[in-house]
Amino acid sequence: MKWFAVKLIFQIVNDNNKHFQFDEQLRLIQALSKEHALEMAHQVGMMAQENIISQNGHTLNWKFIAVTESEYVGEIEQGKEIHYHIEEPDNVELYLKRVEEKALNLKKITQENLIHF
Repeated sequence: MKWFAVKLIFQIVNDNNKHFQFDEQLRLIQALSKEHALEMAHQVGMMAQENIISQNGHTLNWKFIAVTESEYVGEIEQGKEIHYHIEEPDNVELYLKRVEEKALNLKKITQENLIHF
């Protein structure tokens, strides 16, 4: 069996929102071949469709759209790169500030979860 990283696209249909929202998810799939991984990813997407009721009582629907990417990952090991995205920001200082804020927020949330665990 081989490991593949696949990208699933869902449309979030919100009965209270006039804006279109899409959820792009990277998932790991173990399969015999790339064709098998695509088939399995499609099945995962279909099974992951769901309707939920928000705290405000609005219906949110995750509608599976498609599998848009599939990459052979190889053996899974600690620290293995499975995805990358090269950013070319117009404002480098703002970009670095956002990165720092996200990192601090992640650290804070992780520490809070450890306290409650």
